[in-house]
Amino acid sequence: MSAHAAAVERDPVGRPRSLELTGTWLLSGAMAGAGVLAYAFHILAARTLTQSEYGQVAAFWAALFIAVVVLFRPLEQTTSRSLADRLERGLEGWSVLRAVALVYACLVALVGVAGALSWSVLTRELFDGSGFMTAMLLIGIAGYGIQYVARGILGGLRRFHGLSSIHLGDGVVRLALALPLVALASKEIAAVALAAAGIGGAIGPLWRCRAQIGSVRNGRGDERFHLGATLRFAAPAGVIAGSDQLLVNGAPLLVIAAGGSTSDAALVFAATMLVRVPVFVFSGVAGSLLPNLARLNAAADHKRFARTVTKVCLTFAAATVAMSAGAALLGPAAMRLLYGNEYTGMSAGNLALLGFGAGCYLACGTISQALLALARAGVGAVAWATAAGLFVLLASVSGGSYLHRVSLALAVAMAANALLLAIAFARRVRNGVAAD
Repeated sequence: MSAHAAAVERDPVGRPRSLELTGTWLLSGAMAGAGVLAYAFHILAARTLTQSEYGQVAAFWAALFIAVVVLFRPLEQTTSRSLADRLERGLEGWSVLRAVALVYACLVALVGVAGALSWSVLTRELFDGSGFMTAMLLIGIAGYGIQYVARGILGGLRRFHGLSSIHLGDGVVRLALALPLVALASKEIAAVALAAAGIGGAIGPLWRCRAQIGSVRNGRGDERFHLGATLRFAAPAGVIAGSDQLLVNGAPLLVIAAGGSTSDAALVFAATMLVRVPVFVFSGVAGSLLPNLARLNAAADHKRFARTVTKVCLTFAAATVAMSAGAALLGPAAMRLLYGNEYTGMSAGNLALLGFGAGCYLACGTISQALLALARAGVGAVAWATAAGLFVLLASVSGGSYLHRVSLALAVAMAANALLLAIAFARRVRNGVAAD
């Protein structure tokens, strides 16, 4: 199949349709809806629980998604890229699913052992002695692991309607299970909602796409996918995922580790959540970018590949300016309106820094997807690990309030990350275009 034929499909009436951003708008819309549902959950929790209790919910959220993304996003990305690449080349995909399932089972066992060993520390430091919260955290990690594998499968198959359903289902389940907070203010109810959302959002879409999943048995079997290939790709992808989550969700945990109270953590978490609406939307873009870019790479269409990434990054550069200005102008009033009078006194400058950092994150995520599609995860891992280290360092040594420390550290770290990733991608593109 020629590069042009691989990069062009037909729409229902026979007109040519470019595939490099297929599914992007669908997934972005789904993630926007999921973001609204996530904010509704947090606003409900913040307004019904005490600030200290909401700080524990924030710590639960941060610990849950740091663990889940570090452990299972590499599996999602490995599955998505490998299925898209192999199906484009006419190979079977069942060996990919077997290898990923084995790794998932091993990781869940590891979570169980680590949870048992650290039970008392987690319970005491994060949840004020609530063992139930710790149990829900471990259950939630295992459940979200299934969801992330399902996302990788549906992304690799380019079943973007099913993938969108997973994102929306996650938010619907979480909010529905949290509604009893209106009548009974309990951090345990919020914990159950968070723990159940992962598996609850994945069951329906997986069942509806079972025929397409079974079809990956078809194709040539002369080039099997082995466990070693999963680990070689997943290891650097895991470094990217861990650094990503430290930057995005780690602020409440850093505040607690630095001696701040759960109330301090709640204030910082609420502010970072406020400016992260575009990050939710980008998750949809990322879900379509990786498999689509992997297909372009398999078709050796380097110029279209580079043009697609550049176009998305330029869009996000404009979004960064808008996010910084919007956070400064509207952020303080939005904090009070959405979260309540306990969340007042936010500096417009700090919120602008958070908006700038979130905007840079969008460009970093785009370039990272491109490097993963090119099987250059190691280069991306170095950039993300450097940014994560810079974030922790600056948050630790900076002066001022906890929010100022986090805001400044995030802005500087994400700007540095964007620069490092852009340099790495530019070098790779020059080599690719020269070889085209």
